[in-house]
Amino acid sequence: MNSLPPVVYFRKPEPVDLDSLYKQKNDPEVRRRLGGFSHPLSKKDMEDWLESHRKRTDEVLWSIMDRASDRCLGHVGIYRVDPVSSSAELGIMIGFKEAWGKGIGRFAVLHAIEYAFGSMNLNRISLTVLATNERAIRLYTGLGFILEGTLRQAHYSEGAYVDIIAMGLLRKEFHGE
Repeated sequence: MNSLPPVVYFRKPEPVDLDSLYKQKNDPEVRRRLGGFSHPLSKKDMEDWLESHRKRTDEVLWSIMDRASDRCLGHVGIYRVDPVSSSAELGIMIGFKEAWGKGIGRFAVLHAIEYAFGSMNLNRISLTVLATNERAIRLYTGLGFILEGTLRQAHYSEGAYVDIIAMGLLRKEFHGE
């Protein structure tokens, strides 16, 4: 179901990705769309983040790589894998704005979903997204994610409270069973 655009590939995050991820996560326009990174990070914070995720055993994280430049465009992952309930959370960040609107995020999310339901044999994937991130909500809805609830004013950024939307996707919904 997922055919990657020829412009990107996925690999495990490496220390060489640090500079790109640092720039991305400190870009105010990128941060505005992400619930988990509402304030700037130091280089040390970013190093710690990368190293902690490289060591985790309850997640699978990929760098989204530009094939032509070998530059890290962002990351996508399956987080907080719960083998008992066969569920996990999905997260993605495309951090260079010139990569937005080209279908890369959709391909990356499809890659993660197919891996989660196929290789990991999960039953459920959940995610949360800021209500102000309309582009991401359209993407997730278009891939079959269902609105499961709203966490009212659960995120504070730039002097305003923002709702967080909770969404979920079951394997049988994704595979049309």
